[in-house]
Amino acid sequence: MEKKYGIIVFICFCVFPYFAHGQSIDVETLKQIRLPMYLAKGLEWKGESTQNTTWSKITETSDGKIWFCGGDHWGIDEITGKWDKSDRYERPWGFGNTTLCYYDPMQDQSFEELELNSTSAIYSNEQTPGHGKIHANIVTDSKDRLYFAGYMGYSFIHEYTDAYFPKSYAGGALIKYDPSTKHAEYLGIPVPYGAVAAMYYDEKRDIINGISVDRAKFWRVKVSTMELNRYESVARMSRLKDRVREMIMDNDGYCYFANDVGGLTKFDPDTQEFMDLDIVLPGKLMDFRASVVSSMNTIYGITTDGFVWSFNPNTNELKDLGHIIGMPDQSHYTPNIALDEKWERLYFIAGTHGYGLLEEAFGVLTILDLKTGKYYWAGKIEGFEGCFGALCSKDHEVYFNSFGRFYEGDQIQKDKSGQPITRPYLLKYSPPEDLNELD
Repeated sequence: MEKKYGIIVFICFCVFPYFAHGQSIDVETLKQIRLPMYLAKGLEWKGESTQNTTWSKITETSDGKIWFCGGDHWGIDEITGKWDKSDRYERPWGFGNTTLCYYDPMQDQSFEELELNSTSAIYSNEQTPGHGKIHANIVTDSKDRLYFAGYMGYSFIHEYTDAYFPKSYAGGALIKYDPSTKHAEYLGIPVPYGAVAAMYYDEKRDIINGISVDRAKFWRVKVSTMELNRYESVARMSRLKDRVREMIMDNDGYCYFANDVGGLTKFDPDTQEFMDLDIVLPGKLMDFRASVVSSMNTIYGITTDGFVWSFNPNTNELKDLGHIIGMPDQSHYTPNIALDEKWERLYFIAGTHGYGLLEEAFGVLTILDLKTGKYYWAGKIEGFEGCFGALCSKDHEVYFNSFGRFYEGDQIQKDKSGQPITRPYLLKYSPPEDLNELD
């Protein structure tokens, strides 16, 4: 039996690289697919919703509800959508607004839960922008309490700290929310003027770990005592401008950041020491833009240019799992990833918001079979423009936090002038158990 097992393992390691690196997407055979869409509802102005974007990771509570968000991306120096700057002095609730929403699979509907500005300490008005979106993770603890934080809309260039009060974003507010009691607790702004780009909750230590987009400040808040620790800038890479968008926390509370030498920097939550790991991530940019951690503490990630990889923190073993569309020379920005452990798969919507993408492979529903290393491309999603969060639920349904043209029945939603509107919504995909059905 041991001998047979050894042969099987050997074959798997030999076959996996062949599939992962020997495949390439055939754009001529891609079909158009339309997935169920669930709107992120939000505030209205002059009889129309202002919601037009969404950027956060998403979470599932024990009752099966999927929590996601919508935003309007507004800022006082740049207006998005159909609105003009004259509205800045008229809207009673300001601009830069974000709603926390949820999808209930029992009712097969989405609902608005709360609006982030009114829940936090930010007063959004004609000069001070509010939270234009949630960019970081919406996370949940073992008691189904949610943790999330704000991110600015377009307002001055906070990436490089052109910030001043009052005509500036106050910073990403942290919120702890209990859906069962509807009680929201404001936990402050860890980095003044700093939007929260990524965030994770270490329940064992009762610590929220996060990173700001400007100055790349790593910070930690102990929720029970409200102690705040801020650290030096991390995750800033000279080889790629504007890429402080994600960090990783494994199941033991260790945090990981892309570094300037193409590997990972590891943070020990107990000693508070940083260590550069002796590994090199795949691709030209050697980073990560989305990640997910398995119950066995294996980290799966995808780089900004579309290379999928896995990392075992216990052995420091890194595996290159191939390129998202099988074209290593074709950068393909994909900031989303979902894991189904039972079926041993990763799910992506390959190609999303960004530049330099292969247009014919934009918005392709992609599945990586971890057993064989084979990629499956289910088709291009109709109406799709971007996706920044994904998860696989307990019943194998896959959800993508997305934005784009919103279909109501067979019709695209339009504004009062008859023009198609970009809306934030949740996409739902029911995958086949047998992936060969996709061939």
